[in-house]
Amino acid sequence: MFKFSRTSTIVLTGLAAIASGNLFATPASSLPVAKSPAVRPQPIKVFFPKNPQQQQDLGYVEPVWRQPQTAGLAQFAVTQLISGPTPQERQRGLIPPIRLRGASTCGQDFTLAIAAGVARLQFCRQVVSAGVGDDARLLNSVNATLKQFSTLRSVVVLDQNGNCLGDMSGENRCLRR
Repeated sequence: MFKFSRTSTIVLTGLAAIASGNLFATPASSLPVAKSPAVRPQPIKVFFPKNPQQQQDLGYVEPVWRQPQTAGLAQFAVTQLISGPTPQERQRGLIPPIRLRGASTCGQDFTLAIAAGVARLQFCRQVVSAGVGDDARLLNSVNATLKQFSTLRSVVVLDQNGNCLGDMSGENRCLRR
């Protein structure tokens, strides 16, 4: 009979993710590294909003497929959201959900931390928003894109100052989930 603790569950989950070449880049410095042929990750979905003139629902997003070149799938997915739709996808009415401006406070566009089923995405540059419609499109795109990974239950999105993106209450309600 096996007895599992929280620590052993995390280790087993991490090992399963590494073995499958799936989901997130997991620090494996303490694990033995076996040399094997590189496994190309499966394509993932990236969810983009549709042009609001064509779609009245500001939360509506459509998936497109992307082929990751790395095992850090969640990081790759957010990078693709920032890059926006291809010219062909733009012709179909898909629009970029995220526009960033200014200098980075962390040396990159964003940081992404994943723990206990929660993805915490913090932008390191100013997020350009024209209001609640833009915020809704961004949050729905990020949520749909990251929640496709079965190990994620929720997503917290923060601006470069560490405040909940789109929370106009000033109470940072996303941090209480």
